[in-house]
Amino acid sequence: MKTNLRQWFGFTRRERRASLTLIIIIVIVVFVKFLIPNNKFSVNYIPIENELINSDSVKIVLAETTVRSSPPSRATITPPRIIDINSCDSTELLTLPGIGQVLSGRIIRFRNLLGGFASTEQLQEVYGLRPETFNMIKDRVIADTTLIDKINVNSADFRRFSRLPYFERNEINDILRYRNTNGQINNIGELIENSILSAEKAARVKPYLNFQ
Repeated sequence: MKTNLRQWFGFTRRERRASLTLIIIIVIVVFVKFLIPNNKFSVNYIPIENELINSDSVKIVLAETTVRSSPPSRATITPPRIIDINSCDSTELLTLPGIGQVLSGRIIRFRNLLGGFASTEQLQEVYGLRPETFNMIKDRVIADTTLIDKINVNSADFRRFSRLPYFERNEINDILRYRNTNGQINNIGELIENSILSAEKAARVKPYLNFQ
């Protein structure tokens, strides 16, 4: 009789095993859905589109599942590059926030006029550079003062002194006159003591003067 049934249904052993598995799963589903109170469990079917379903790979999820996306990988954070405003070119300045072609050119020209920046704070003296822009870039710039082109107080002429925008004409004339009368000037304090420069002006120009 088993032979007749097998011939009648035409099932192979593999198909009978898959069918039995499917029947057991259906019974479990019915049990879960109708016999367990409060419907604490739900059955979610995984749809498979455009594919033939093999009886050996029927997928039924018993209990509600939560799909958690894997956390995004932490990107490597590269610290912002620090730029030396006494050695950089205009292209490097363009990498700073708020600095475009116009401002980068003005910074370079002002640096050349000074002979170099004695402090990053002097960027605030660049025409058109707004306070908010300076606040954005102040922590990303430094000034290497060893690169400043200093004025030799004991040999420079009027023209060389006048290149520094901090000097007034009368101050330059007083320095040259004092030097011609008294010879070598030894330090900035000598210019203050002889009322040639105010203490405030002396502090401003000191980084640009060489007395050797």
